[in-house]
Amino acid sequence: MEPVNMESMGHPEIYPLVLTTKTQEIFNCRIDEDVTDEQPYKLIKKEDIFEDLRNRAAVSDFHPVKKIVQEYPGNELLLVYDKDFKYGLNFYLIATEEGKENYLNPPEVPEEQEEYKEHIPEDVYIYKPPVSKPWVSLGSEKEIEEESVTESTKQITYMISRKRSEFGAPIKFSDQNASSVKDAYIECTAYPDKNFTLKQLEKDVGMQVIPQIKDISTQTKWTYPKNATTQYYPREFSEEEKETLKQSKPLVDFLNNASISVEIALQQNEIMNTFIDDWKYLAEEEGTFGDKTDTYLKEYQSFTDLHSPMEKMITCVSWHPTIYGLIAVSVAVRLSFEDRVHFSDKLLLQPSLILFWSFSDPIHPQLMLESPDDIFCFKFCPSDPNIIAGGCINGQIVMWDITAHADRIENIKAGGSRSKRATLKPMFLLEPESNKEAMYIRHCAVSSIENGHKKVITDIHWLSDTFEVRLSKGETSLDHCPTKISLNEDHLLCKTQAKKPVSHHTIHDGTVHTIQRSPFYNDIILTVGGWNVAIWKEGVMMASVNHYFEREVKHLEYVEQRKKIREQEKKEMELEMAKKKVKTYQKSKEQMQAELKMDYENYLELEKTVLINLGLIKVTEKGSYMEVM
Repeated sequence: MEPVNMESMGHPEIYPLVLTTKTQEIFNCRIDEDVTDEQPYKLIKKEDIFEDLRNRAAVSDFHPVKKIVQEYPGNELLLVYDKDFKYGLNFYLIATEEGKENYLNPPEVPEEQEEYKEHIPEDVYIYKPPVSKPWVSLGSEKEIEEESVTESTKQITYMISRKRSEFGAPIKFSDQNASSVKDAYIECTAYPDKNFTLKQLEKDVGMQVIPQIKDISTQTKWTYPKNATTQYYPREFSEEEKETLKQSKPLVDFLNNASISVEIALQQNEIMNTFIDDWKYLAEEEGTFGDKTDTYLKEYQSFTDLHSPMEKMITCVSWHPTIYGLIAVSVAVRLSFEDRVHFSDKLLLQPSLILFWSFSDPIHPQLMLESPDDIFCFKFCPSDPNIIAGGCINGQIVMWDITAHADRIENIKAGGSRSKRATLKPMFLLEPESNKEAMYIRHCAVSSIENGHKKVITDIHWLSDTFEVRLSKGETSLDHCPTKISLNEDHLLCKTQAKKPVSHHTIHDGTVHTIQRSPFYNDIILTVGGWNVAIWKEGVMMASVNHYFEREVKHLEYVEQRKKIREQEKKEMELEMAKKKVKTYQKSKEQMQAELKMDYENYLELEKTVLINLGLIKVTEKGSYMEVM
């Protein structure tokens, strides 16, 4: 992107800029704080601008004028605040020393002109005849050219003739089926053309401003604070009670027996958390899948190609072996086999690519490797990273050589001494002119379809010079075809014969798309396919190691179920014991009469005691029951 100056307005040394709030804070040129109407300018050092370009690269606001800053002869550039947007943006940069001096030290007006102005009254109008000046373009002619309509295609002339005898004859129109008549219609389908692009210059958008409304309600319940309990003095044992407890033998025996258990419990609480349920964390239920409490990896960087269709899927991803911050990605159309056959004519117009992405520019790919069909796997050559091999969906093997374009993605710079190794510079430290547009690279070699694979190539490996593969003429029609292979680096000589598999297990519910050997144990292999992950061990002719995890999960379920059964049995036993303790008694008629008689006698005795206390009867009297005085 070339910087735009104000040469059309007679100021070629002025370059308008847009400075965001972040940039204003970095360079201390905040509007209405650092730059005001009284002092609307700021002197900025070239080193500070270069430091900002190194830190933020293409995101920096000074990136459009990077070349102007590099060619500036002085050490400080003048940045002026354009309050009235005279040049279209909020700031502009003066790129010459002469322009900076003219702005900071404007030329003085001669004294004669100042005296002449003082003698002229302000209300007197002095006529000045117009002076012819050369035409200065302000860009209006470009607007006129853009608004004018010009014919870009050559006009086509049609001549329609008719027999003279048919002049004035009635005409009758009728309907017909276009498919039944040959050449009745011609269909012109739209397709993208890479050699012709339309640039949208103007777009009509309807907008309506409405006030932002937000309803918020809250209710706070405040209760009067009060103390639940109040204690005025500590409750302690008396001295006699303390002496009695010290001499108590049962208390001393209890403390001696419990001290060891308490000490062990305190040590365990310091070492581990005893309240964690290990079985619960070992096998979580399926209902917690996708819960907010699950741990997940956050996205660090995303890459988006603005000029290619988005409805594609990623088939293979690989880091560059030697260049830091460079990643290669192959994409393919997300269609089934039937849809590929149906839209085969349109798929030929879309290129199949391997994109090279740099972390410094996440929206512009650095290189694009073209292939005859969609790539499903590719690998860099271990000895020469500029050689790349890939496998297509149609069974072809494709190779690319990017040696001629190595300067575009790397910059090798030798150190100060010979002992230092050559360092590879990342993409974001190169000049911006070297990676403006993505470059399409055609393949250098491709295998034939007739003598190649019959189906999609799912995996590809580079073999060392000492690796040997010998194929015998055995049975080639296998029921179980491999989609991924794993090579052990310890075995440099390998002989493979086309035989049926010794054993196979149906573990995954989809295609196995990943197989990796453990970096710690050479006999442990991990496979991923469908929605399952399986762990295998060489030499074990049985299902995967997942069987052990399933057994532990079943054991956990059995323990939980047994615990519930025992709790239910305990509740039933408690109910039975409670029923046995409750006994119901049935009193007979004689027992009820005896209890009533006893209650009546107690009542008479109580009544007599009360009357004696009141002085209404005498105690010495014998005969009748009482004598009222």
